[in-house]
Amino acid sequence: MKAKFCIIGSMLLMLLLACNNKPSLQEYYVENQEDNQFLALDIPAGMFTNSESLDEEQRATLETVKKINLLAYPVKAGNDKFDAEMTKLEEILSDEKYQLLIKYGSGERKAEVYFTGDEDAVDELIVYGYDKTKGLGVARVLGEDMNPGDLIKLMTSMKKGEVNVEGLSAIGDVFMDSHQTAEPVEIPADTMEVAK
Repeated sequence: MKAKFCIIGSMLLMLLLACNNKPSLQEYYVENQEDNQFLALDIPAGMFTNSESLDEEQRATLETVKKINLLAYPVKAGNDKFDAEMTKLEEILSDEKYQLLIKYGSGERKAEVYFTGDEDAVDELIVYGYDKTKGLGVARVLGEDMNPGDLIKLMTSMKKGEVNVEGLSAIGDVFMDSHQTAEPVEIPADTMEVAK
């Protein structure tokens, strides 16, 4: 009788451990970085920064960023796992440790920004998005005590050309065929939602 309870208890414990063993974003990245259907990049912060063009606040923000891991899955002939990969990423990001900061878009195109850590001292900022005609991607911005507000200001300065993004030029090509030109994507403001 005692042996029966031990066996049942062991099985319940194994079941609980299996249920709590959700894959992490890091594990997903490592699992797919060698797959030739994905583009994987590890980018140190210094690679895409022209520090002379940054003001003191921008430099201080950038110093909190250690590196960026990018994993992209472009839609092209022979790649038929788009929906499965999107489902995997959305399942991983549904874990409560990934806190939603902002999301926008709907239907065929979506982007979401998550973070881990405390609101004033973020350790990881995650940018996830997809366009069903071009592909999907996830970027992990890793650092120490990053401030999301300061990072958003820095991204705005990148858009204005105040930060050298030449090191990231390959990323823009991920979702395009070699004979296709890039077009800017406009996302209506009414589809943007800030998480509370």
